[in-house]
Amino acid sequence: MLSFLRRRFDELATIVFLLLALVLTILHPPVYATAGGLTLARWVLWGAGILLVALLIGVRFNTRIRPVLDIVLQIGPMVVAVVGYVSLRLFNAGSITNWLGISSKDPWMMAADIALFGKTPYVWFGLWGFTNTSFLLAISWFYGLYPFLPVAALAWFWFKGDRCQFRLIRRTVLISLYCGYWCYILIPVAGPLSLMPNAAPSYIESTAGYAFLAGNFRYPFDCFPSLHTANPWLLVWLCRGGKLPLWLMTATIFACCAITLSTLVLGLHYGIDDLAGLVWIFPISLIARSTLPRETAS
Repeated sequence: MLSFLRRRFDELATIVFLLLALVLTILHPPVYATAGGLTLARWVLWGAGILLVALLIGVRFNTRIRPVLDIVLQIGPMVVAVVGYVSLRLFNAGSITNWLGISSKDPWMMAADIALFGKTPYVWFGLWGFTNTSFLLAISWFYGLYPFLPVAALAWFWFKGDRCQFRLIRRTVLISLYCGYWCYILIPVAGPLSLMPNAAPSYIESTAGYAFLAGNFRYPFDCFPSLHTANPWLLVWLCRGGKLPLWLMTATIFACCAITLSTLVLGLHYGIDDLAGLVWIFPISLIARSTLPRETAS
């Protein structure tokens, strides 16, 4: 039984999450801020369902489609976990926080930033002149790159045929994501801008695309620990030792630096959030390795 759980943890976690989402959808239908948000969600849901059904039917009549279906099913748990973030907002996970009587921890985080850095880093970057529109646009693109990195890493190792590294990355990032979502519920932190009511919206907050996504899907207390920092650097940690070509590792490290920088420059995270994200890497990778079959964890 333990051996089965070690091998199939990713699939079981995904099934449990999807069943929970199904039950919550029936008992507590998601509320969207705009009609456009509801339309987008329906298109994504129906599109994914139709694609999967088409692949299943296609395999029945054409075995050459089987590899495509296989990679969809293998990468599927990661996609579900990444997209699963929006369930925190749609199913009002904040009600769990309120029921537990947990108050916002933003004053604690701001105090920690002031103790460590003198000011929260967002303010420092503003004082240092990191306000050029072109720079903010570029850094916003890196911030938006975050959810695609783990999926891209899985696709790389799948096509390279390195199934052990594929399973290690999938298991580790899945655990990181699901544990991180629970931290958002138990340690509610909204970010430095929530304590600066007179501050102008950051560059990314003033864009129409971000405003639409944040208004419909972003969970407001999603800062501690910073998964935007943790998961990209987690990929670097797991791929050290020659797992990636030098050019690709260099590009990945550059992207990680830019993503981490974006969380601070755009005012979406405290410095302490990012430090917690860096520390997060080590216990999560140890937990993941301890749950994998021995030949995969080594």
